[in-house]
Amino acid sequence: MKGALNGSLLLEQPRHRHEVERLHAFLAAPGPVAVEVGIDHGTVLIDHARRCPDWRWVGLEVRRRKVAKAQPHAPANALLWAADARTVFAAALPPGRLQRVDILFPTPVQQAHHLLLTEAFVADLHHAMAPDGVVTVATDVPGMFALACEWFADWRPSSAPWRGPVRSRRERVCHRDGLEVHWGHWCPDQPPSTIR
Repeated sequence: MKGALNGSLLLEQPRHRHEVERLHAFLAAPGPVAVEVGIDHGTVLIDHARRCPDWRWVGLEVRRRKVAKAQPHAPANALLWAADARTVFAAALPPGRLQRVDILFPTPVQQAHHLLLTEAFVADLHHAMAPDGVVTVATDVPGMFALACEWFADWRPSSAPWRGPVRSRRERVCHRDGLEVHWGHWCPDQPPSTIR
């Protein structure tokens, strides 16, 4: 979908073009690529990047202050970007480049236009994923997990990708409060070039 928020128009603006060019240069280097959507404090992504230096890790987070605070701790194989994942997936990622996407505890919202997991976003995910790539969704909100299962119904179920020992702040809260965390893992059902 084209538009100022979820399409290419925003990223085509001169003030954002250098960020897109930085992303493309980062992705041009060899190695598999993982994206974490909504990095919060960045602890999980930074730990993964340190433990897997042969991978390239992209962290997307809309809150600039969170990215600014985490950035000094990120190793060279991690790129943190204060950007809306919907816009990045719609307009900035090359097809078939991603081996892994982690969507950890997406924020429940009341307004539909703020919702991350939509048909359009899942289509953009499919376009960016390698055929054997894995998308992971984790949430403690049953309705959010039901929505994820609906949107990924045409994808193949997958085994969980490797995880390091560090847990996100929300996962630690769920563990402390005895909240069940729902995990889903899916692979594209066919090469991304056939859907768009």
